[in-house]
Amino acid sequence: MGATSTFVFLTLAATVFTFGGILWNRSVRNSEAMARAFYTAATVLSFGALLCILLNVSGVLAESAEFAWWLRIFIYRSWLVIGTGISSVLLILLNKSIEARWQTGSNATRAFVTSPYLLRGLCLSVAMSFICTEIGKVAHNADMRQFFLQSGYPGWFLHFIIVAETVGAVGLLVPKTVLAAALGLSVIMTGAIRTHLHNHDPFSDSLEALHLLILLACIGLIRQLRGRVRSRASSTAGEE
Repeated sequence: MGATSTFVFLTLAATVFTFGGILWNRSVRNSEAMARAFYTAATVLSFGALLCILLNVSGVLAESAEFAWWLRIFIYRSWLVIGTGISSVLLILLNKSIEARWQTGSNATRAFVTSPYLLRGLCLSVAMSFICTEIGKVAHNADMRQFFLQSGYPGWFLHFIIVAETVGAVGLLVPKTVLAAALGLSVIMTGAIRTHLHNHDPFSDSLEALHLLILLACIGLIRQLRGRVRSRASSTAGEE
């Protein structure tokens, strides 16, 4: 199975698994605990990725097949983060249907998708991904500069992207700037995918950018739509 097929398969599998787990739960307390556990897992995996990158660029860990395997696990956060992000968006969009069929399950599902720990975990994971990316770019500045030049960009554009992505990563960690940061980084990731396609690179070269683009879309949608879920919960409680 190729890199692209593996990415798609694991993303779908993680989405189905987390979707079922969140929907199956009927306890609001368990949902809140699950959201905190997600945040903790996202934090551990994110800093694991950062540690791998730092050890590699410092020369402590040499690149090898085993290192590449572990780095891939950390970079994609064992597919836990993307699976949870996509599942949460789907559950928010399906909130009315879930509420009509399972009132208890709806309350538990709502508790998870509106938990601040869900959005914090997603934002922290994506922010750390960009921080790791910037460290890699700075450590391999000559190679990255050559790539940008061969792609038709001026040399200064590499430094602009490094600064823009760093600012965007910090913005994801500030509640008031989450949407703006997600939008700006989404534009950059779309440009990265377009650049690889323009260069006729293998699509697998775009997977990390695609991974981040999906997560940024999830962050934006959850940030915007969770208010509607809360409003509907309040109106339903008022009717009762």
